[in-house]
Amino acid sequence: MSVAAACAAVLLGGCSAGAVSSDAAELNNMWRANQVPKATPAQMVATFDRFCVNGSRDTAQAERDLRAAEYIPLPNSRSPGARAWVEDDEAPAVALSDSMCVVAASSRSGQTDRFRRYVADTFPRARAVDPSPLGKTIEQAWEVDAPAPFLIATERTPDVDWYRYMLILYRPEAEA
Repeated sequence: MSVAAACAAVLLGGCSAGAVSSDAAELNNMWRANQVPKATPAQMVATFDRFCVNGSRDTAQAERDLRAAEYIPLPNSRSPGARAWVEDDEAPAVALSDSMCVVAASSRSGQTDRFRRYVADTFPRARAVDPSPLGKTIEQAWEVDAPAPFLIATERTPDVDWYRYMLILYRPEAEA
């Protein structure tokens, strides 16, 4: 057998070692830190605007849109009915359910002010509401009436020895 044929046999043999989905292979090659990266405030707001505010409310279409943007789903989401999506770069993670859309990244300087400005500019009639009944890690919350009421909130949660910052859009009518 020639050297070229032997190399081809070894390479092809390695490729057929077992059926692994493309999602599983990509996730296995992704650094865990890239799953919830240090996205810039601008990246977080743009992702929130694209997938949560202006994205499809049909979950299947929203998932197709995330795939088209090179996101892949995590296999085991912690929240029932929610599915988390990640990308192997500095794009923030996105989680979707029928009633909620969340964008998450590592906590960084400028995120709070950038998102506060985004809400004021995008939803000038949004009303600030007391975040304390929503959970101890919710920092800010706004109610928006257009055309059906929804809630926008921010959450900062500890994760090992750093913090995660999340932008949340919640549509209560979707649960009814």
